[in-house]
Amino acid sequence: MLLMIVFSPSVPRAVLSVSPQTWLTEGDPVTLICEVKGSSTGWTFSWFTLTLSSDYRYHHDLLSDSSRGAGGNYTVTSAALNHTGVYVCTAGRGEPVDYTQYSNTQLICVTGVSPPVSLIVSPSRTQHFTSVSLSLSCEDQSNSTGWTVRRYSDRWGLKDCSSLRRGSQTGSSCTIRDTSTYDTGVYWCESESGEKHHPVNITVHCESVFLYLFISQSPYFMFWI
Repeated sequence: MLLMIVFSPSVPRAVLSVSPQTWLTEGDPVTLICEVKGSSTGWTFSWFTLTLSSDYRYHHDLLSDSSRGAGGNYTVTSAALNHTGVYVCTAGRGEPVDYTQYSNTQLICVTGVSPPVSLIVSPSRTQHFTSVSLSLSCEDQSNSTGWTVRRYSDRWGLKDCSSLRRGSQTGSSCTIRDTSTYDTGVYWCESESGEKHHPVNITVHCESVFLYLFISQSPYFMFWI
């Protein structure tokens, strides 16, 4: 079910968090917590999955069992693979109903049981500069074929490496040429059957910003100003 809500710029925004964690194994419980900061009670909550179409437009699909979100908590007692997705929430109250703005996004990933697999990042670190080459590959102990590098970012949603403008996928390896700050996100290995493993948070900095942060936190910063 697709629901369209129009917001006023002055209305509050809902805040979405996840407990106990966003990366789950099949059967784990998970709760999405929707709050309206600095506001009184009386809200009714709605829950959505967020998808990004081929024309880069976001679509909010109301969960069919959204009534489980009463009180601001939406709980899944036993997570399944099909619970993987990007979630947001809103809250409303009054008659006619006044809605909050959509909340921040939260990515939920549910993995199955499969042979151990690792996401190998080269250069081997999670903090990277712009305008360099970055390589990611999925390796397991028995067979490295059948795996795809995928990622999630707040700006672009869920993507395969090959769908990135500067990315190319060869087998189970991904190469990003000429990195940009837009490449910041969560990367993982995904099998043909949809199993997901070894998430890695990767951040890409502009070099000038990174050097400023490094220098400003240095005990010798006084000699640089």
